[in-house]
Amino acid sequence: MDIIRARPLRPHEKKKLLHLKRQHVNAVNSRHARIILLSRGGRCNRVIANEVDCSPQWVRIVIRRFNADGLLGILWYPFFNACDAPRKFFDDAREQIIEIALSPPKSLIGMQQWSLPKLHDYLIEQKIVPSISVEWLRQLLRRAKVRLRRTKTWKESTDPLFEQKRRAIRRLYRHKPKDGRRLCVDEFGPLRLQPRSGHCYACKGKRRVKRIPANYDRGKEMRHFLAFYDLETGRLDGLVTKRKTAVQWLDFLKWVRKQYPMSERLHIVSDNYPTRFTAEVIAWVMANKIRFYFTPTNASWLNRIESHFTALKNFAMRPSDYHRFEEIEQTIKSYLAWHNGNRPISLQSWREHQRVQK
Repeated sequence: MDIIRARPLRPHEKKKLLHLKRQHVNAVNSRHARIILLSRGGRCNRVIANEVDCSPQWVRIVIRRFNADGLLGILWYPFFNACDAPRKFFDDAREQIIEIALSPPKSLIGMQQWSLPKLHDYLIEQKIVPSISVEWLRQLLRRAKVRLRRTKTWKESTDPLFEQKRRAIRRLYRHKPKDGRRLCVDEFGPLRLQPRSGHCYACKGKRRVKRIPANYDRGKEMRHFLAFYDLETGRLDGLVTKRKTAVQWLDFLKWVRKQYPMSERLHIVSDNYPTRFTAEVIAWVMANKIRFYFTPTNASWLNRIESHFTALKNFAMRPSDYHRFEEIEQTIKSYLAWHNGNRPISLQSWREHQRVQK
């Protein structure tokens, strides 16, 4: 009767069994995991039965289920059982529900996205489960960490030298050059005088959500923020300009060059905007120990400064309703001062704020 042994374990199965063995809430899964692990350890079924406090027949049943169906054959979750009713559906039905929820709805129901009622009706119509409530379906998907998420756009690069440029930039990120410093530069903007919506804490009653006026006239005047990010120190800084031609770009490079000693070569990651390639810019760059690493076309995500621009946009520009460009520039400088550790988070004490409000 002891010829039944658990089959060899796959790496993910062994990891899951060790996790189940240490469970205190679900004693059934803990016992089943111990049975499989002891069987793989060479213990006979009677010894296993004595150690886990069950019959040898049950030990053999658990081993057979594991050999036939894997982990799904021995797992048991009490929330799939009603209080005094038999189990409605097993783990295979749960996995199938999750698989359907992750499948494209266009081919299944002819619509662009799922909703809980539509998913509920589809499961009943296809006889995946005999019955299930919308609330129970929501909880099931939530336990499996399946939720509605916003779609994102993505644009593939058409640059014929994409791999070559990508490898050069990745190599620069991994290994610091011995003779210089790594920088990422780009433009943040354009900046216009227009209301920008965002998020804020609010509660019901008198303290309502902050209102931002609607404005469809963006105006012709604008500003550009030319910034650099130092990979060695984490410094983020830049200049606000009215235009972004080759003249402003060269002035910005000269300003960046003054921030570091001439003994250091600057390795700069930048996009391939046309102003980067003028004859005057190239001549000055070659004479001032600067080397460029241009990102491929439609691949600005390779530039690490982009992630810092997202934070700058959220904390300095949203929500806002600036009426002068000086206000925008002052807010950006204030955020950069905090980011670079040049000021604490507090600009005004709470007591002073209360006194002003009164």
